[in-house]
Amino acid sequence: MICPKCGSDRIFVQAVTKVKTTHRGCLGWFFWIILACLTLGLILIIPLLTNSKTKSKTHTEAICQNCGRRWRV
Repeated sequence: MICPKCGSDRIFVQAVTKVKTTHRGCLGWFFWIILACLTLGLILIIPLLTNSKTKSKTHTEAICQNCGRRWRV
């Protein structure tokens, strides 16, 4: 493999993982708290309050050891 910027063949290849975690906003929390108070559904509401969604993506990158340029492989 050759670097497109400097033409060097000193390339390091690695896997990169990007993790994204989403949480509930203020209105979502407010809605669930009001719903729990009105229906006394605390047993149902506790797992929903502690739940967050996590997404991860993995891709492979090549890094030139001379110039430091990164690109996807």
